[in-house]
Amino acid sequence: LKPFWLKLVTQDSGTRCATPSLKLLAPPTHSLSMLFGRILAASRAAAVRGAQRTVPLGFPGAQRTASTGAFPKLMSIRYDGLMAKCLIAAIVYYVPQDVVVLGGMFWSWHSTSSSISPKKKQADAEAALEAFKAKKGLDDVQVYKGRSTWHVTL
Repeated sequence: LKPFWLKLVTQDSGTRCATPSLKLLAPPTHSLSMLFGRILAASRAAAVRGAQRTVPLGFPGAQRTASTGAFPKLMSIRYDGLMAKCLIAAIVYYVPQDVVVLGGMFWSWHSTSSSISPKKKQADAEAALEAFKAKKGLDDVQVYKGRSTWHVTL
């Protein structure tokens, strides 16, 4: 099917085969007026539907349209539906893998930091701090005394 304003024209140029070409004809004026009439009718219908959706809020000039937000609200979730089944399958498949990988990463970070700066329980924290300062040859250090851990900065 081709539009009514395209016409296939064959031209014989004196050779054995004719050369087909498309010629653009002007569309009839009644089809253009019908097209514009349909567009106008559709825009009027859309304007009427939009006016019916507005709800007055109780004071003049205030109206609320159908657009209430960018995120749609779910009316209900069927737990036997495709979305729920896909989410459950993804959780069952990926969570154990994530636990193994993240657990290994946290264990590696903990063992690295423990080997860099091991911690020991001291019976007398003041004596241990003085021994540390004497061993390093430090006089002026800042000590943050926490509930169970002391931090020393230079």
